Amino acid sequence: MPTACAPGKIILSGEHAVVYGAPALALAVDRHMRIHYRPDRLPRLSWHAQERTHVLGLDKLASLRRRLDSHFERYLRGELPITRILQKPAELAFYAVDMARMLSGLEIRPQGSLKIDSDIPIGAGMGSSAALIAALLKLFGRFDSLDELIRQVRHCERLQHGRGSIIDAAAVCSGGLVRVQEDEVQHLKLSDCGVGPGLFWLFTGTPACSTGACVDQVRRNFANASIWDEFTETTQAVEAALLSGSSLVEPIRHNHRLLARIGVVPAPLQRLAEQVEQVGGAAKVCGAGAVSGDQGGLMLLLLPEGMTPAGFPLLPDWHWGVLKEDPEGVRILED
Repeated sequence: MPTACAPGKIILSGEHAVVYGAPALALAVDRHMRIHYRPDRLPRLSWHAQERTHVLGLDKLASLRRRLDSHFERYLRGELPITRILQKPAELAFYAVDMARMLSGLEIRPQGSLKIDSDIPIGAGMGSSAALIAALLKLFGRFDSLDELIRQVRHCERLQHGRGSIIDAAAVCSGGLVRVQEDEVQHLKLSDCGVGPGLFWLFTGTPACSTGACVDQVRRNFANASIWDEFTETTQAVEAALLSGSSLVEPIRHNHRLLARIGVVPAPLQRLAEQVEQVGGAAKVCGAGAVSGDQGGLMLLLLPEGMTPAGFPLLPDWHWGVLKEDPEGVRILED
């Protein structure tokens, strides 16, 4: 039974700004989406995830793809909100499977059952949808280059995030540290000490608003603002620190303040960032954040030696882990 595996990702700097041509840095991390495929002869494709099963007849794959493409065109014309493109998350998986077949020139539609196991938090800004799509395209498609795979992951992911950047696709497909600006992807090598000690990810709950909704609201308020130049300078400082192994404290703190200015850092996360700074560390939202509610998805915490997020007054449903790089990117696992 073939299995595809794709890592999650964390945006270290440049979230939101990347949409306006500024650079952004993302790191593939050791949280993974695994998709197990068992072929059979039934004329359908079934998808099993989180104790639920979704089934679609093979004769309906093409019509689903055409309907979703049409919905996206309506979104671009302002006739449909981003949240109305997909009627349910399973449609994104079926769409990616049929796109893999089309892009690879395969006449036979894959039939069988898919089982999805994931320890990537959903809605956390860790690239769960990009990892899902990358694994499906890797499992069912044939691509001439990594760049082509990245472009096609982004094409599918637009149904979830609208006019998002290529950064999620680049990180989960490539692995390691990537720098993205416009549509250019550069793979960077960390210093010998890696990301360094004291870095943690903290999941503060799935935001009440989608990534697409956050991106749209920021666009309405800041599309033509000069703040994106400040994001560029901060990302350059983060990159220099990562490549040289120097301190990330000040760049992360500055990045947090910029994200707070564009309104994507909920109040509880701002309070936590203040507490982290008081002990000499730094914290910031990683990903879209949130423009409503108290949950903001993922945060990056840089803490002094010997400290962990457990030393702070975290809410009961928040959970955390040590930040670790996945250098490989999406791949097919050996049976």
